[in-house]
Amino acid sequence: MPEKSQTMVNGISNDASYAGACSDVSTDGYLSFGPENRYSEIPVLRLFLGKYQMYPSMMECQTDDDALYYHVTTILNYLRDQYHHDINKDCILRRYNRKIKKSYSNSRLIDLGNGIMIHFDQSYFDDDIKNPNKLTADHSDNYFLVSQIIKIYYLPKHDSLVDDLSSQFKEMTVFSSKSCTLQMVCRNSCGFYLSSIKIKKPLITDLALHYGKKFVSIHDKILRNLNTKDSKGIVLLHGIPGSGKTHYIRYLIQEIEDKTLIYVPPDMAKEISSPQFLPFLMEYQNAILIIEDAENIIKDRSETTTPSQAVANLLNLSDGLLGDAMHQQIIATFNCDLTIIDPALLRKGRLIANYEFNKLDLESAKILSDKLGFGQENITEPMTLAEIYNQGNTEEN
Repeated sequence: MPEKSQTMVNGISNDASYAGACSDVSTDGYLSFGPENRYSEIPVLRLFLGKYQMYPSMMECQTDDDALYYHVTTILNYLRDQYHHDINKDCILRRYNRKIKKSYSNSRLIDLGNGIMIHFDQSYFDDDIKNPNKLTADHSDNYFLVSQIIKIYYLPKHDSLVDDLSSQFKEMTVFSSKSCTLQMVCRNSCGFYLSSIKIKKPLITDLALHYGKKFVSIHDKILRNLNTKDSKGIVLLHGIPGSGKTHYIRYLIQEIEDKTLIYVPPDMAKEISSPQFLPFLMEYQNAILIIEDAENIIKDRSETTTPSQAVANLLNLSDGLLGDAMHQQIIATFNCDLTIIDPALLRKGRLIANYEFNKLDLESAKILSDKLGFGQENITEPMTLAEIYNQGNTEEN
């Protein structure tokens, strides 16, 4: 076997047999491997090629949640303390934030030396932040400099070190309070209309911890069906007050793509039986109706002297001729017992999912309480999500 040759670059010995190494290529030749430099961008790859004369490996550090962001300043402090990195030697592109009247690094390239470069790109200040890791804000008004993607360019011998860096960075994160738009049903003298409202995504990093392990597969099924174009059906979410039905819906709707979300508030639910309501809905095909506190419109028709037209309309929308034409889906929440609702709503083919929310068991309640920063001392029995989240809001008489 031929012997492995070594090349020396900036005092660093590199294995010339590495796929990204070309020992006979000049510096200009290496630079040609990188993309052309663009205005207002740091030419990261070209800088690495020019400095180390080897095409780098690259790790793209991404968070597990699209609302989870890396806190740039915490990571910089970590690199300073652990690797003696001097941020004054970084290559930086700056922008100006008018709200706090402060400039910031929108793009930053770090060279740790010995073949590791770290690139923070499209960083920005965000003040709508949830901070479970209790990191220090960059500004007194709770502004954090955040980035969602960090790219690490490195020589292959640093593979394990880069893995470790990526793991460390995941501990230096905050949550951006992502929001989506709901269209709320309203009515005036001219008829029904929609009014936009913003809903923020709740801080749920572990569905199993909030709702139990069995619920994860239920959620996957719900999300898969709701994200399917030209589909229909109904999702029934029920259980005791405070068990997290609305909290879950706030989380769920952030994951739904390319569909109009129509919110029917409790005081408007009875309007579903109105003759004008279905023609109004026909304007919004492939939409999802969210009906909260739907007890009064989903009760068993055989148990009432005046059968509800609202139930008939829901049945038609979820699995009737209207459903075939309009492709609308329904999410309904209620607190009453499942036995008193109309059995036709539970019919196979119409029902996407039916789930009963309840109190978390003692062990899960303790874990969640501790994760939220309340500790475990006050958790002595199964508790609802509302009770766990609001431990610090008890009013004294």
